[in-house]
Amino acid sequence: MQSLRAEPLQWEAHGALPIENYGRATLADLFDDWVVYRNLEPLDKRVPGFKNSSYLMGISDDHIPRKQEIEYAKAATWIIQKAQAVRGQRRPTAELLFLGDTLFNDGQAFRNMATVTGWRGACFIGADRTEHEPSSSVEDNGLITNANRWAALAPWLAGVHGSGLHLDERTAVVVDIDKTALGAKGRNDHVIDRARLEGIFRTMTAVLGEDRFDKPLFVEQYNELNRGKYHFLTADNQDYLTYICLVLNAGMVSFNELMAEIDSSSMENFDQFIRWVDSRMMLNDAGSETLLEVHEAVLSSVRAGDPTPFKRFRRQEFICTVEHMGNMADNTPVKELLGGEITLTEEVWQVAAWLKQRGCFLLCLSDKPDEASAPSKGYTAEHPPIHRAPTHRVGADLSNMLAAIA
Repeated sequence: MQSLRAEPLQWEAHGALPIENYGRATLADLFDDWVVYRNLEPLDKRVPGFKNSSYLMGISDDHIPRKQEIEYAKAATWIIQKAQAVRGQRRPTAELLFLGDTLFNDGQAFRNMATVTGWRGACFIGADRTEHEPSSSVEDNGLITNANRWAALAPWLAGVHGSGLHLDERTAVVVDIDKTALGAKGRNDHVIDRARLEGIFRTMTAVLGEDRFDKPLFVEQYNELNRGKYHFLTADNQDYLTYICLVLNAGMVSFNELMAEIDSSSMENFDQFIRWVDSRMMLNDAGSETLLEVHEAVLSSVRAGDPTPFKRFRRQEFICTVEHMGNMADNTPVKELLGGEITLTEEVWQVAAWLKQRGCFLLCLSDKPDEASAPSKGYTAEHPPIHRAPTHRVGADLSNMLAAIA
């Protein structure tokens, strides 16, 4: 990897650009079906995915890697190269731009992809932190820029362009979806979290029954277990966490029992937890038939190595997410839009459109589960895949700054 810049961005004058509504659009308007979710299966079926091509990607086992793992980078860059061939690009890919919102996942994915390929590139990690003065920092010898305004994308891109990158058909542009292209972190991401929680609550009500589901207790236990200190148990996986909280809410295992197992170091991971619950299911009254069905489905998926075992929950998350996209009137004030709708991030949109016009290849690459992103069988106008769901573009206008880039 070659360093592109060693100084923080000089962009403070652009930190207070007004946030406006630019009308409705879909991710597909820019990215078509060049979208890849957790299962590493491109939605554009002209390129095969992980299931049938992992050995060609240089990956030795069938475990689907997560975004921060080196095997993920191998799969992602293989998909990019195959996609470029499908697009008829004869010049080999040599550059990589990565737009995301987290240093741990997106930043590491960029580092790994650049290491695997040797491509020159740069990564932008963004969020709106308007309680602080506009600022940025650089990581990895200037390769990764971490900024506290999405408006910093334009001066960042100007710096990348000035470093000598071609930014043309040889360039792959990877854009994260959740809290980057959709639901900008620090500005609109709380609506994504709200939609997920609504999906969880619908699932709990359907499985336990409205009378038996103790929502306040669920929220208390969910918030406690959704912390880094419990990642050994939850693996930072929402399917695992939601299932654990379902079991606790159903009374199959008490929270005090679980804490005692953790404190004594007897509970080491999720596999051990679900086996513990399975033994309880066999020895005791498992409660409702629906609860037993959910347990058996999750257990079977975990044994099969599926990283998204709680399908029922993810289906509801998908429905709730789509219901929060484009759900408000066009003349809704921006503040209300950001509070009640998952919106497209205008700054990301404009930068991606600028790069696409130059011939760059655009790819949405997300660790979001496929089951929470698209219907399992076909789709309807009411519930289209997330990348084809119209919603409002909201953010700052970077067009003048982009036009000034030579």
